[in-house]
Amino acid sequence: MIKAVLFDVGGVIIDSHALMHDVLKLFRPADEKKFWIDVNHRCIPLCKAEISLLEFWKDLARAYGKDIPEERLNALWVKDYTENIKVNEGIVEIIQKLHENYKLGIVSNSVKEQPLILEVLGLSRYFDAVLLSHELGIAKDTKKIFELATDKLCVASSECIFIDDIEIYLNMGRSAGMRGILFKDAEALKRDLRELGIKI
Repeated sequence: MIKAVLFDVGGVIIDSHALMHDVLKLFRPADEKKFWIDVNHRCIPLCKAEISLLEFWKDLARAYGKDIPEERLNALWVKDYTENIKVNEGIVEIIQKLHENYKLGIVSNSVKEQPLILEVLGLSRYFDAVLLSHELGIAKDTKKIFELATDKLCVASSECIFIDDIEIYLNMGRSAGMRGILFKDAEALKRDLRELGIKI
């Protein structure tokens, strides 16, 4: 029986296109979807607070052969995070509905330089546990963060569903014993949740 639903933030609650708006203008990747996945994989040390945000962007610029001024890199995911950010359509309604019957949690690869977006959006009150990688020093590339989430929510991993837009992180949640849903949009999420017996 499912007792808890865990959400990623970027790409699930937050529209990743808005998050990447200024980044894409600077990097101009040939394949935007592939670039987003690559950024997610490369940012693990950043999300563990092992490197700074500026160091991350400098490394990424070198990897993609881009000569981007430091002042432009400094603003990425800070200035645009607050100015361009928007919530995925329909997701707040789903969170509110689930909150009536299930424990809710956040498991997110996060960056210390960014504001606490759930508070900014007024959504923090819906979540019983919030696990942010930069605070913990561990990210979604390890089962440990998922195990910590179940401990905080006082549920078994088999009683949890994890929702993410990146397959590799879903698989890590599954390896910890959770059910996984690959996020596409709110309507698809409702269908996927119902297929797992969730009241939504």
